[in-house]
Amino acid sequence: MMPMTTEAMLGHRAGNAATVPATASPSKYMLLGLGLATWMEFYTYDGVNLVLPDIAGTLGISQDQASWILTTYLSALFFGVPLSIWMAGLIGYRRYIIGSAAVFAATSVACAVASGFTMLLFWRAIQGFAGAGLTMWWRAGIYITMPLPQRSLSMGRVSVMLYLATAIGLLFCGYVTDNFGWRLIFLPNVLFAAIAIRLLLRYFPDVPRPADARAKVVDKRGILLLGIAVVSLQIVLSRGEIDDWFGSARIQLLTWTGLIALLLFATWQLSARNTAPLLHLRLLANRNVLAAISLGLFAGIILSGSIYALPEFLRNVFPFRLSASQAGGIMCAYALTAAAIRPSVTKAIARFGQRKAITFAFTMLVLSMLLFARLMTTDTPDTYYVLPLILYAFCLAPMLSATSSGTIGKVPLAQQLDAVAIYMSFRQFGASFGVTLVTILLDVRETFHSSLLYAHVLASGSNTLAWLDQAAHFAVARGGYSLAQSQHMAIGMLSQEAARQADTLAYADAFLFMAAIGLVALCFVPLMSPSRSAKR
Repeated sequence: MMPMTTEAMLGHRAGNAATVPATASPSKYMLLGLGLATWMEFYTYDGVNLVLPDIAGTLGISQDQASWILTTYLSALFFGVPLSIWMAGLIGYRRYIIGSAAVFAATSVACAVASGFTMLLFWRAIQGFAGAGLTMWWRAGIYITMPLPQRSLSMGRVSVMLYLATAIGLLFCGYVTDNFGWRLIFLPNVLFAAIAIRLLLRYFPDVPRPADARAKVVDKRGILLLGIAVVSLQIVLSRGEIDDWFGSARIQLLTWTGLIALLLFATWQLSARNTAPLLHLRLLANRNVLAAISLGLFAGIILSGSIYALPEFLRNVFPFRLSASQAGGIMCAYALTAAAIRPSVTKAIARFGQRKAITFAFTMLVLSMLLFARLMTTDTPDTYYVLPLILYAFCLAPMLSATSSGTIGKVPLAQQLDAVAIYMSFRQFGASFGVTLVTILLDVRETFHSSLLYAHVLASGSNTLAWLDQAAHFAVARGGYSLAQSQHMAIGMLSQEAARQADTLAYADAFLFMAAIGLVALCFVPLMSPSRSAKR
């Protein structure tokens, strides 16, 4: 899973003092501990995404159901982000980070031994909740413990680690799945967690808890309403296609329940009676926060949706269906490229400004999606997909850095952590929605293209019959089959090829749709306030 923010996400502009006193001599071992703790989350997300077809085959579920393994995790992560500030303030920063790492490792073991699909979803939900602490607070850990001049470099180093975690996860998980089984991909997290916890216990300083009402008061109503909204809408998005959407009374009830709970949650967060809100939604009046959540939402949809769709295509639809190892070898191109260019991103943003960097990033993303759509045919060599993945990397690294520094970095210092929570919540919602949206879109477009293809086959009746007759006689002559058997085989071959063509066209449509979202996102870039250098 790609790093979602960068050095300025929890940082602030030069000249400002830190909200929490930073240590004078930051430890490289603390950075290693934070990086390894978060390594688990990035490694696991991309590894599970890669081997979904294998998990589906073992558990006897459809590919649509297998996507719930991702969306359940992402929804729980989305739910955990707003709670992370409260929980860290309640039990202490170090305890929260270490506790998140320990829970993530424990649930990894539980996922490895899960007896069925339902139990796997249960443990993935808890794992996602723990993952929220890791993705949110590795940045916060650097922010609250390190002097300002060293934060940017430290953020960059950990980001490179996380890109490498993605690359190694894709390669390792593919190899292990092909040779030993997918359950074993979860077990390395125990080692990562053990090393990370040891380093954090020794080198992470005991930072004083914030003097914030949320450290003492629990927003029980906010937690309950948010939980109801997340669970209800997640079920709607997961079961909607299966249950005929709003033709189902259950889907209608859950939709209204989720929307009403979400509305009540927003109202309660804005209420003057709520002394310790989970999210300070009044910050949405700030143009930079509004820009951050808009760009983050669109980026989450495209980045997660595309990274989910490509391995699914390569492993389930591509004529020479790739193994997990082969698909992982292709997919890791974007992570390795992002790791290579990440050190130069900060200087490039400083030179050209955040707006230009974000415009460049989304342009690269649109080009990447368009190239994916163009290459999405039944006879494209698999190595051709490396080029759009490289373009994807040239979007990933600068976009996330520039979005955070150009939006959250301009929010008043005292409000930055709350702004981060809002941004990350919308970003994670976009990631969860992106996977679900792509799944729904693929089903709809596959049905559409299937109807067109079969109509075309019927329209060209004489040509179709001639091809079937030729294929049947070939099977009789070369395979020794009876005429009746060969005719059934010919019809099966035609049906299989038509289905593959329809699936391929559906995937191409999905990437075109994500390119369109990228174009829409470009319209929100001017919402960011210009940087001082840009004004001059």
